[in-house]
Amino acid sequence: MKTDAFTLTVVFAIVISVITGGLIVIITQNNLAIIPSVERGTIVSKNVITSNDSVIELSGGKALHILNNTPLYLSLQENQSYVFNCLYNYNTKITIIQNAQNDTTTT
Repeated sequence: MKTDAFTLTVVFAIVISVITGGLIVIITQNNLAIIPSVERGTIVSKNVITSNDSVIELSGGKALHILNNTPLYLSLQENQSYVFNCLYNYNTKITIIQNAQNDTTTT
């Protein structure tokens, strides 16, 4: 069976397009996996889930996780307002606190 140059070019273009599309999807998923965000709120409760995961619950009902950072967990006080620099992980659907500062703004 003989193939002409046009058919070979079309097949090659389709293969390259599929590979390129797959790479774009992989890169996009990796970049969307962790997106920075800022949260503000008053801590209502603190709970240790495992030795590597703690949860801070804010007055608005939002739960923020602290992963592998015991000093940060211990520095946060209940009934205090903070500004949290967080990363939202779309794969696990949790918000992870990177650091926190006392919220000095008045509401």
